[in-house]
Amino acid sequence: MMNPASHLTSNRSRQPEHDPRRDRTAHKIRSLFISTLSHGLIIFVGMFFAVPFLWMLLTSFKSDKDVFHTPPRWLPHDAVRVEINGEEYPIYNVKTEDGVKQYAALKIESGVAYFVDPAYPDVVIPTKLQQGTERVAELVEEVSFRWQNFPDAMNRGSRPGVGASFWVYFRNSLVIAFFMIVGTLVSNTPVAYAFARLKFPGRDVLFVIVLATMMLPFQVTMIPVYLLFNDTLGWGDTFLPLIIPAFFANAWDVFLLRQFFRTIPEEMCDAARVDGASEWQIFTQIVLPISTPVLATITVFTFLYAWNDFTGPLLFLNSPRNFTMALGLQDFQGQNIIIWNQLMAAATVFTLPIIVAFFFAQKTFIQGIKLTGSKE
Repeated sequence: MMNPASHLTSNRSRQPEHDPRRDRTAHKIRSLFISTLSHGLIIFVGMFFAVPFLWMLLTSFKSDKDVFHTPPRWLPHDAVRVEINGEEYPIYNVKTEDGVKQYAALKIESGVAYFVDPAYPDVVIPTKLQQGTERVAELVEEVSFRWQNFPDAMNRGSRPGVGASFWVYFRNSLVIAFFMIVGTLVSNTPVAYAFARLKFPGRDVLFVIVLATMMLPFQVTMIPVYLLFNDTLGWGDTFLPLIIPAFFANAWDVFLLRQFFRTIPEEMCDAARVDGASEWQIFTQIVLPISTPVLATITVFTFLYAWNDFTGPLLFLNSPRNFTMALGLQDFQGQNIIIWNQLMAAATVFTLPIIVAFFFAQKTFIQGIKLTGSKE
């Protein structure tokens, strides 16, 4: 008779041993699934937010009629044309007794089109476009990108009665953005360094007061600021009201810079003090050179603000020669008509510097965001 203990022992011996390779394979499959799902979600969300920009870009290549085509089309189309006697005419597919033929439309008026066969241009064929509920002729179209919209948009203001050229607006925006970046970096870095490294009575209380100013919207101070710059200082219709405030520290940039400066090891600054370096030398020769990520972040933020600012230029700038691109876009919107294709072309040009700036500063920008948000 078999011993039960030996039977259990034999059963345990027959049980399969744990295979670590199966665990590794399952872990790889699970990781691959999660990675694929997360990347797919990121791509979907990115495409969702890219749709308005893609529509703006494609509309900038459309003709006036194609913009209002029903139903809307993504790709720009234009009529296929043929040259007859030195002039170009659109081609139509015309239903005839002999089938559908392609004729050129010389003129269309009162529902009647005057067609000619391109092979026999001397014979004019009057045809009603609509016979009952059936349309006799359909315009032949092809995908066509109208590049002329861009020079038309950029040179729009150079026409009499419209204002300054869009290139002038572009230059004005660059000038304002450049000096605002310089002012922001020059004014905010020493203030942030003082809050991060220097010890003085009331430092933390003063820093809280500075942060509290972030809760004060521009609309609250808009009228006093306008009276100060326009009436008291006489800076109306100049760039000064837009540039000078950048040379005074603001709470947001001070906060970002302070957070980054506090991540720099104190030992580096102490070693410099032992070697006889002054606080200014430590700031300019040690702290600033290793602060490239946060400085790039501040630069990108300031450029975006200056480039997209509409309220400030609208408040202080009156002459078209001083307008920025944000104001210049209003030239395409009149009381009775909006030139959508040229407006989208100008908006595309308006957006390109932002994309280029982020593309070149992307690595340091993301690194700066990570470091300024790190725990102390």
